[in-house]
Amino acid sequence: MKKRLFHRGHNIENASGAPDGWKTTINGNTVISKLTLIKKSIDWWYDMQTFMPPEKFVAAGSNQRINQKIELYKGFKLINDNGEPNGWYVILGTKLLKGSPAAIKKHLDAVIAKMQKK
Repeated sequence: MKKRLFHRGHNIENASGAPDGWKTTINGNTVISKLTLIKKSIDWWYDMQTFMPPEKFVAAGSNQRINQKIELYKGFKLINDNGEPNGWYVILGTKLLKGSPAAIKKHLDAVIAKMQKK
């Protein structure tokens, strides 16, 4: 049984029933992938007027999670999205602190000590 969907002017169909068997044509390019990735590719076409194959969306999402590191320090989340040594950041109130983990921790300690004196 074929399943058919309509998304932003494109007919998307799945003849096989497999979760990654969805198929459509975008700007003359036939693409077969998961439904969510097909929809992202269609959205990209309408928003940017450039064809982006669904495989590009898979690669971009998985690469970001591999490099991301999170460290908890005294109730604050120190985050590093890119894997660089000075690529760490934390949001303190309405301010964004960036730098190495040691420098951020030193600044957080000073802020916490100042708050405790009040």
